[in-house]
Amino acid sequence: MSLRTLFARWSGVISVGVRQTISRATQTDQTRIRFSILGVVVVIALLVVVTGIGIGLATGTTVYDDDVDYWIVPENDGERSSLLATDQPQFGSVHDTSDRIRAIDDVTFASPVLSDVNRLEVDGTSEYILVIGVINQPGFETIADVSTAGLTDDDPYYADGGYNGDWTGEVVLSRSASNLLEADAGDEVTLAGNDSFTVTATDDGSRSAGDMPTAVVQLSELQTLSGDDEHDQADQFIVGTNSPAVEGDLKGLYPQSEVLTRGELTASATMDSGLPFALALTAFVVAVSVGTLFVLTTTGLEVVADRRQLATLSALGMSTRSQLGLIGVQTLVVTGLGGLVGAIAGLGGIRLANYVATETITTGPIAVSHLLFVPYGLVVGLLIGLLSLPVLLILTRRVTGGVP
Repeated sequence: MSLRTLFARWSGVISVGVRQTISRATQTDQTRIRFSILGVVVVIALLVVVTGIGIGLATGTTVYDDDVDYWIVPENDGERSSLLATDQPQFGSVHDTSDRIRAIDDVTFASPVLSDVNRLEVDGTSEYILVIGVINQPGFETIADVSTAGLTDDDPYYADGGYNGDWTGEVVLSRSASNLLEADAGDEVTLAGNDSFTVTATDDGSRSAGDMPTAVVQLSELQTLSGDDEHDQADQFIVGTNSPAVEGDLKGLYPQSEVLTRGELTASATMDSGLPFALALTAFVVAVSVGTLFVLTTTGLEVVADRRQLATLSALGMSTRSQLGLIGVQTLVVTGLGGLVGAIAGLGGIRLANYVATETITTGPIAVSHLLFVPYGLVVGLLIGLLSLPVLLILTRRVTGGVP
């Protein structure tokens, strides 16, 4: 058989298979075909939603905030500069550097950020909370979606280059932290064994990413408790500005550091975290497994129900190979269509998840939506069809009696 004849033959098989699938879906076998497509739609839609949430959660695990234009962070790889702290990837002499950044034209505000998990105790209730130390200043309104309005400006305890100024003991709690500790403004707080702190505000309107319990304090006071005051250390810098020209000035502040925009920081956090990969992989395995089993069940029942039609085709001279081709084409059309519709439904599910989340626990979306999810869903749908084919083809061959 020539290549041209073989191509013409299989083109005909594919054409007949597509037409037969359309005919069944719209006329002769609507319930069974639509049910098969619906099963694939459901698993693909769930796959897209879980993948979007996985990526969204990963980008919300830092102290990233939409009001900040640039972040200065240490590089992850390579030997560290002498200006960087040696125990952890931190910057040193951050108060002086913060002053230098604020002196740059067009910079609205700049603050080092130190993050640490510490035990907070209020009236006998003790919990571990994410504590963030910053230097509050005009224009700097929120960090990790928690307002800084309850902090005195300019970090008073760090006075004249030393840690001997006025101790404020100010703490601002996120909504989830205040609920967890049952704390209100004015309550005395023990932070890392130091009982000189007081809740100055509870950010009832803030719902930090992932609803993580968060406390915001003065940078120098957190440094003193965590031991980072010796070298004036912090994890990163945040810079507010309306001028993109500032980025060049920021890049020269520290060797072995990176200056990231908001979008770059989000992408970096996503790639560096194993959470989106783990969730996406789990969702992928579950979707493919459940989808394959569902297609095998529904299409297998359809093949058995159509045994008379297959026997008739055999009697008319259609070979088993051609019949197998018809079943294969119908399966791929059903799963491909289900994958496409499921991906679109998944994008709608992401919007719904974000709406519910913003109305209940967060101020921002928890899931990422992207048009690339559409081809992703289509490919996974086709993969489900391909994995189903071997069993379906064996079943079809047995039903037809293996007519050559």
